[in-house]
Amino acid sequence: MEVLDTRGLVALRAVADAGSVAAAATRLDWSQPTVNHHLANLERALGATLIERTPRGSHPTTVGSLVVTRAVEILGLADRLVDEVALWRDSQAVPVKIGAVPTVGARVIPLLHHELQKRPRWQVGDDASATVLGAALDVTMDEHAKLVSRLEAGDLDLALLVSTDVDKVWIPPSLTARKLYSEQLFLCVPKAVGPVPIDPHGLPDFAALVTQSWAFSIDPGDAIDEVIRAFCLAAGFEPRVGMRMDDYAAINRMIAAGLAIAMIPESSLPTDPEIEIVPMPLSAARRDVLLVSRAPQLGPRQKSARHDPIVAAHSAAVAEVVADVRTVTAVWR
Repeated sequence: MEVLDTRGLVALRAVADAGSVAAAATRLDWSQPTVNHHLANLERALGATLIERTPRGSHPTTVGSLVVTRAVEILGLADRLVDEVALWRDSQAVPVKIGAVPTVGARVIPLLHHELQKRPRWQVGDDASATVLGAALDVTMDEHAKLVSRLEAGDLDLALLVSTDVDKVWIPPSLTARKLYSEQLFLCVPKAVGPVPIDPHGLPDFAALVTQSWAFSIDPGDAIDEVIRAFCLAAGFEPRVGMRMDDYAAINRMIAAGLAIAMIPESSLPTDPEIEIVPMPLSAARRDVLLVSRAPQLGPRQKSARHDPIVAAHSAAVAEVVADVRTVTAVWR
């Protein structure tokens, strides 16, 4: 098979996203004949029809959808390669791409960066052509589902994710999750709502909150939201979602103003005197912080492959970041 030209993959992805060759050409700042040319070359190289053209636009065929999925991975890795070589060339650093849900990232990443600065650099190569390297963080803050997708695609090395049940969190088989620490959860309500009754087990009476509006996350699968929903359903009602946001500082202001109630993790607790804070027993509700990575897949061929200094350097950099993540989070265990 002939070598694939990535311009065909770029064209196919653009058509899939834009819905037509004309719109793809505009998006790419190419001419329509150029888009068609690269699509035709890609179809010829793969021996399959990838685009179905109709009067209402163009969309991938079944096999075209498969190629689009792979194109996203390939082009993402190509972009990453450019960034990594530039970092290697300019600062002799090995980038480690780490993602985090914002509330955890804001707490952990600054400490992680500081810890990495204290680490000595290491040497790659023999004495004559040795290169002195260090690890550098490339940080992405995003929603849980998007970070998982980027890990699966190889666009991230590691991610700091959260779960309210480490045994049930959705982690694909291609990824490995390790628990770092747990955070206590707190029910936060406006003082005007009045004291929330507490049962003998230390749990607040959620039935007393049936008329209240909750602040939920933008992420539809947010772990804390699922805890709230479970407690409310057990009390006989579906929680009323009054707003969606992921900025806990903003959520706390909304609570103080009497506009919402929420479940807040320990790291983001408010200090406003207008908010009543009710601790949830750890045995009933908690938020686990997880370090998630791509699961190693070492087959016989990989085990016997020749030593690759670039791969070795990247593996060493990831190992350093993992070690420092454990160091900076140990205080919360």
